[in-house]
Amino acid sequence: VLISTIISHGDIHREMMETLAGLAQEKGVRDRLLLISGGTQVTDEIACASGMDAGFGRRTKGIDVASFVVREMRARGL
Repeated sequence: VLISTIISHGDIHREMMETLAGLAQEKGVRDRLLLISGGTQVTDEIACASGMDAGFGRRTKGIDVASFVVREMRARGL
């Protein structure tokens, strides 16, 4: 699941990432999903601390995200 966040005040982007990760956990599907967030205020550290598997921010290219997805899926044996 790829989500994109916009510049927000009050850390709304962090809250939304935490909400998504929490819902995935609550529904029992978290272990079957890759949760990836991107946006101008997103860093990998913020995303991972918010329950995502990875975060991509400024100057990220599509190949960076796609490469992460392929590596992670291979690591998970998918």
